[in-house]
Amino acid sequence: MKNIITQNKSKYHNKPATVRDYDHLDDDGYRYELIQGVLSMAPSPIRIHQKILWKLAELFMNYSKTYTAGEFFFAPFDVQFNDKNIFQPDLLFVSKDRLDIITEKRVVGAPDLIIEILSESSYELDTQIKYKVYEESGVQEYWIVDPNKKSIIFYQLIDKSFKEIPYDNEYPNKVLNNLTINLQNFFQSL
Repeated sequence: MKNIITQNKSKYHNKPATVRDYDHLDDDGYRYELIQGVLSMAPSPIRIHQKILWKLAELFMNYSKTYTAGEFFFAPFDVQFNDKNIFQPDLLFVSKDRLDIITEKRVVGAPDLIIEILSESSYELDTQIKYKVYEESGVQEYWIVDPNKKSIIFYQLIDKSFKEIPYDNEYPNKVLNNLTINLQNFFQSL
């Protein structure tokens, strides 16, 4: 994973870190994820990343005013997929029928929707490692936002595998009924 600083803060230095190790980290002011048993610290997001996240937050807050479909969370908020993977997706959504997977501390299980905004340091992580964990865990929709290409790749879980969903300029969301995103307008507004 390029440009991600890994830390082995496990008390068992020759064993992979676990959720228990993650839960016992000292609060040192850094943001960690548990990725395949390795505690990883990522750099702060850059300006365009924050602008895209803000625009998505605005879109979902407006959606939430009309529809009570579930709950949205923004990074940093933990999602525990298994004993070796705790991620902090940029944005996630859990439908109202599945709110029982949300604890005060984190989401335990697969959210219905996850969105990751690519950066130079997260490209491999978001497009390969997290992609696979999200797919295997049963995330229903995964969006990968590429600020450089001004594009979003939309994946939907079909028959236990992510399938890229083609679209013209508007993407009709599967998880969030009645939400349509006009990609040209979205990126022009940044």
